[in-house]
Amino acid sequence: MTAKCTLCDDGGWVCEDHPGRPWEGARACSCGAAGAPCPWCNVPAEGETPRMLDGFKTEVDKYGWKQPRKRTGLSFGGWVG
Repeated sequence: MTAKCTLCDDGGWVCEDHPGRPWEGARACSCGAAGAPCPWCNVPAEGETPRMLDGFKTEVDKYGWKQPRKRTGLSFGGWVG
């Protein structure tokens, strides 16, 4: 079967640091960077989220889905919020 999207090999995600490489599959980038939605085939409509990978699970707690903490300053132990 031939991939419809040759950038991400139909996975919907590319390497965040090397966007010309798929994030998973036979040609996947192995640098260890995070994935990013494919700019060719996984562009969500306004207010929508990108198509997620198979098996993706959103973590939700009593405050809602997990978001990164705001970085407000640097201490010897790293960023503090």
